[in-house]
This record gives sequence, C-alpha cells and structure tokens, in this order.
Amino acid sequence: MKFQNPKDILSVIFVYAIILSEYYVFIFHYSPYRYNNNSGSTIFIAIEFTIIYIMIHWAYIQAQIQSPGYPSEDLAKNYQEHTLEEIKNRTKKHSEIIQKKRKQKLMKKYELAIDEEDELFDIIQAMQLDSYCFKCKNIKQPRTHHCKECNKCILRMDHHCPWVNNCIGMKNHRFFCQFIIYALLCMSQCVIFITIELFGETQIKGNSKFLCQICALSCLLLCISMGTLLSFHLYHIAKNVTTVEFHIEEMKTDNPFQKSKIIDNFKELFGSLYINWILPLTENESKTKIKYDSFEL
Repeated sequence: MKFQNPKDILSVIFVYAIILSEYYVFIFHYSPYRYNNNSGSTIFIAIEFTIIYIMIHWAYIQAQIQSPGYPSEDLAKNYQEHTLEEIKNRTKKHSEIIQKKRKQKLMKKYELAIDEEDELFDIIQAMQLDSYCFKCKNIKQPRTHHCKECNKCILRMDHHCPWVNNCIGMKNHRFFCQFIIYALLCMSQCVIFITIELFGETQIKGNSKFLCQICALSCLLLCISMGTLLSFHLYHIAKNVTTVEFHIEEMKTDNPFQKSKIIDNFKELFGSLYINWILPLTENESKTKIKYDSFEL
C-alpha cells in the first residue's frame, strides 16, 4: 500500500485511532460496570461487539489493499490502428465540447461560440463508447476514469477516498460499503448502550464516565455523517450510478447503465454470491472482458 499524498497517512491513522479508541472505551470502561449488574448479557454483547470490531478491520484493510480495478495494460493492442485513431480523435473532440459546456455553465453566459456539432453532442451516448487516456496511453472502457491522485485509470471509478488511501472502483466498492456498515453497527451500539447507562442509575465514575461520554457523543456524530454517506452510496448503487456520474445532469433522467431490477444493480458490485454481501471476501480475479468499440469492423 503506497501513500500518494502525505495527508492520506494522517487520514488512515485517524481512522484507526477512532476504531481503536471506540473499542477500548466500550470493552474496558463501559463493559466492566455493566458486568457487575448483568454478567451473562454483558459477555454476549462483548463477544458480538468484538466480532463486529474484527469485521471493521477486515473490510477496511480490504478496501485499502484491493485493487479498485484497472484496464488491461495492453488493451489498446486489441484495436486496429485506424480504430485507435478514431477513438483518439473522438476523445479529443468530446473533451473540448465538455470543457466548453462546463465553462458556459460556470460563467452562466453564452459568449463562447457553440457550433452545430457541439449542440448535437450527446454525453450519454459518449459515455457508452470507448475513449482514450492520453496520460496512461491506453483505452478507457465505458465508465472508466483517470484518477489524478493515483495517476491511473480506474474501472467504474466512484471516487478517490483519502480515508482508505485508495480509489473506490469496480473491485473494491463493496469493501468500502461493508466497512461503513460494520462501523455503523459498532458505533450505534456504543451510542445506545452507553447513553442508557449514563442516563440511568449508572455506576460508572471518574475517568471512565468521562471517556464514555466522549465516546457516545463522537459515535453519535459519526453515525450521522457515515449513515448519510452510506445512504448516498446505497441509493446510487441501486440506481447504478457512480459518484462521478452523479454530477452529470443528464444521468438523472437518462441512465443507460441502470438495470430493470434493483437487485441486479447491487449484484454488479456486490457479486452474485450473497455471502460476499456480508463478508469482505476476495473473489477470484476475472479477466477484463474486451468491449469492442462501435467503430470496429
């Protein structure tokens, strides 16, 4: 695992610090006091909490170390020379049009000249065609984008996440979501159990009480923020839209990637085996299928 940005080191350390401190307070400061009143349920809760804690680390490490998915390095070799030139020229033209339209939107003016060909440009149709990355010098299949942080093209790129020090793409988006789900399960338990204890006839005193109060408050804030983030991702997975595509206005009314059934949209990222929906297991690496461009004869 390489850190592309020094700030990412601090982000990852911060995440681990939150996870470790949460577990430390719940197990070593809250649980002993609960054990005095109800030993049986406390042991069960502590074991269940520890299992989820392990799952958090498992999913988080998977999101960090697993490849988000890269196009085959020799993908361009599968195209005839004239087809490759067509793709390069088309990519340049589309990029110019998109930049021009983006400037117009930012300026809220129409001073830039738009010719007839630009007006007929269909970004949804363009998204379904292969393009060319002049930085990687390789073909970009549909939904593939170049990450400036990683300096690589990512298959079905969603976003670059400094908190996991990795891009989130086709092959590790599932781990990213599982990490958030397990983290929410742990933090929600901290909030519920500790809050009930603190507002009741608590026996927690001194430093333990202070640490439990800080833990409950911080977990509550994190539950709100991470719950919102998880809802955002699950909603867009159900719609088969990435974070990158979410910012394309036309995708809100015309999504060519959305399948008829929501379950099929989830299977595209989470896989067909439901055990992989629960556990952050690594699937067998499958070869990238070559989708030939419409220019190919």
